[in-house]
Amino acid sequence: MKPIFRSFLFIYILLLVVCTHKAFAQSQKDSLNYYRALALRPQNASDLFKSQNYFNTLYHSAVKQGDSGDATNYLYYLASIAYKEGEYIKSEETAVKALGLLDTMTRSAYTEATRKSFYNLLGLMYAEQQNKPKAIELYNNAFKMAESASDSAKIYNNLSLVHLNFNDLTSAETDILKAYHLLPRIPDTITQALILDNYGVIASRLNHANGLTLMTKALELRQSQKDSSTIYTSYSHLAAYYYRIHNTDTSKLYALKSLQLAKSLNSASYKNKALSLLVKLSDDPLARAYKQLNDSLYAATQESLNQFAFLKYDNSEYKRAALESQLEKEKQESKTIYALLIASFIALVSVFLYFILRARHRKEKLQQVFLTESRISKEIHDEIASDVFQVMTRLENKALKHKVLKNELHNLYHKTRDISKKHSVLNADYPFVEYLEELLESYNDMQTNVIIKGLSGIAWDTIPQLKQLTLYRVLQELLINMKKHSGASIVVIMFIKDNKGIQVNYSDNGVGTTLKKRNGLQNTENRIQSINGSITFETNLDKGFKAKITL
Repeated sequence: MKPIFRSFLFIYILLLVVCTHKAFAQSQKDSLNYYRALALRPQNASDLFKSQNYFNTLYHSAVKQGDSGDATNYLYYLASIAYKEGEYIKSEETAVKALGLLDTMTRSAYTEATRKSFYNLLGLMYAEQQNKPKAIELYNNAFKMAESASDSAKIYNNLSLVHLNFNDLTSAETDILKAYHLLPRIPDTITQALILDNYGVIASRLNHANGLTLMTKALELRQSQKDSSTIYTSYSHLAAYYYRIHNTDTSKLYALKSLQLAKSLNSASYKNKALSLLVKLSDDPLARAYKQLNDSLYAATQESLNQFAFLKYDNSEYKRAALESQLEKEKQESKTIYALLIASFIALVSVFLYFILRARHRKEKLQQVFLTESRISKEIHDEIASDVFQVMTRLENKALKHKVLKNELHNLYHKTRDISKKHSVLNADYPFVEYLEELLESYNDMQTNVIIKGLSGIAWDTIPQLKQLTLYRVLQELLINMKKHSGASIVVIMFIKDNKGIQVNYSDNGVGTTLKKRNGLQNTENRIQSINGSITFETNLDKGFKAKITL
């Protein structure tokens, strides 16, 4: 066999294995979805039987493999099937077994969602068994794990049914209205129908006019989905409604429809409810007497089961660890989360205050520098420069011949005046743009040509005075540095306004230097940073000097 042929054969076999594996995995997924639908929404007598066998097989397989996650998932469907068959004790035992498995697993989003589902199911069972406190306790636990509007609506719906079973119609209406207001956020038609139907039942019991309309709308939605088990519920509720308003014929019609569906589903509890209503409608006094006696026996049986349930939960590890301790754990976790949130908030506020105070300190420090410079400038101008000027005047009046001395005094006077001007405070009544223009023009002479661009395009009146003075000092320092060291013949200063603020680009064609931030450049950088601006320098020998200022 040629090597190239063997390679093609190997690739073909590999692709075949991959495709087969994918097809098998998809087939398993399709089967799971199919039997899940049979368990949760059975349409005929064989659906529950087939789904029960299927999930039993999967459960035992998962147990052998030590897969607790899948095992609890399959137990949920088995508990649901038992509940629909009216086998509440079996359903309860299955749910408790699953919750025990969940207690051994690491807490996660999956375990909490699964636990919530079992709490809902147990709540339904306890409501059926007339155990109101236990049902409400489980639904309240389920609320802590609700993750969507649909989850919350179902729990509110189930709570309303608990109150309804105990004829607490006010509380029932309160909870079902909470579910009803969540309908716009619920996409599932069956869930919408569930809430509308139960709201209709409660409204009709309260003699509200919209009761029948709501129940009829729910039936239409269920019929559009062809869901036999929920259609049965609508028929049963409508039969009970017409019985209450003494419309015997219509009540009997819906009762017979519900009995027919109950037989199709082969549900003992459904058949019992349908036959119970038909007996009520019967004119036979013996049948009615039997019905009354049967109801009494059923109530006694439920009370006995109730007591058994209390004994079991009061003495079981699950009761102590899963129901009572769970709430305490969640409270402790909530306290921890709140403490962490508060600590985080305090830390964030502290950091925020630190930066605010640091910025304020830098601003105050810069203002103090300007005040000090202003004071020194005033003292130099008022005391030293004036004295020097008077000496110069007297010397000139006496016509002394000491020209060298007079020249030195002139130079000393000009230097003193320049120092005073350099550190003087700008007059707020005088336009800043004119101050700046005067500064820049003062360095324009026979040796140096200073070119200014974009100065008038900046709205200087909108810029705080502190930033104006800082920019003035920085440009002054750059120009002094240029005069002293660069020997530049051309200086270009460009002012640019953009969305982020103001940008000033300085460049000259001087001798340049190796960049070392000594006193002058370091001062400019410190000044700009103190007002939250930035300045960068670019220079090399014989390639001029550039600075970019951003405010």
